[in-house]
Amino acid sequence: MTRDLILLSALLGGSLASSAFGQAAPAPTPPTFAVEVENIYVDAFVSLRGGPLTGLLASDFELRDNGVLQQLELAAADAQPLLAVLTFDMSNSLAGEKLVSLRAASQALLSSLRPEDEATLFSFTDDVRWLVTPTTDKASLGRALAQLQAGGGTAIMDALYAALTLPSTRSRSLVVLFTDGADNSSWLEWRQIQKVAERSNAVIHVVGLKPPQLTAPGETVEFGIRSVPVESPTALDFEAPWGLRQIAELTGGRYWEAESLDRLKTAFTAIAEAMGKRYVLRYVPENVKRPGWHKIELKLRGKKGDVRTRTGYWVPNS
Repeated sequence: MTRDLILLSALLGGSLASSAFGQAAPAPTPPTFAVEVENIYVDAFVSLRGGPLTGLLASDFELRDNGVLQQLELAAADAQPLLAVLTFDMSNSLAGEKLVSLRAASQALLSSLRPEDEATLFSFTDDVRWLVTPTTDKASLGRALAQLQAGGGTAIMDALYAALTLPSTRSRSLVVLFTDGADNSSWLEWRQIQKVAERSNAVIHVVGLKPPQLTAPGETVEFGIRSVPVESPTALDFEAPWGLRQIAELTGGRYWEAESLDRLKTAFTAIAEAMGKRYVLRYVPENVKRPGWHKIELKLRGKKGDVRTRTGYWVPNS
């Protein structure tokens, strides 16, 4: 398959994905933001001094859709089904102790899911493998995790594309991508994946296992682990995948740097805590044109705290 055909599949969400990743899989539907009739749902994460800020009401938020103030409601986060899409690097460098720690960290994340929540598992080296399709049977995920074996290169962007497009669900999607290295095998580039992420309803969190680094200007400690914002490019960018951070921030997620195997479990637990304490805001867009890109601006009204959400959403013409 040529690079142009794979790119066309990535941008349009066509049925080429199963061929691109070398395995039989259901043809994905074009990725679109979660829109039910006229309702828009937005996941918001609010923190204060490094921890989650709870107890907020809809009146504590101010949201603008393409610059137009909107009327918000709070939807019950625990009433929204969740699909956790685990996407794990299995390249050569993961052999041994790293793989053991990754299994333990992912089990901690799975244990935080509710019985009705689903999970699915991808692994990637030079290619991408879909090991478990969406299921509420967490035990099957555990068995698949126990069988993971390391070996091969690293196709991070191709794997992220698969995670965003192949699972077919109406649930809220949480993509958790883990890697300990640089992308050396992907056909797709991060700007192409960014277009797919814009059209998805997924929140993407990336966990990078990295050696200790000097403190970077603008970095924060959130939910107990380092989190480097994309707004502060520093020398760290030569070590951490800049494109992955851009994509994660676009969806309201984060790039988490785990500096040791012990911190790996902390990162996964932090992601679970953030998802469990998120706010799901709902509104019917008023006085804005529907088709096309919608820029979202969300902030607190009269309260202190850091708000993180996706930067916008896409409404198709049809």
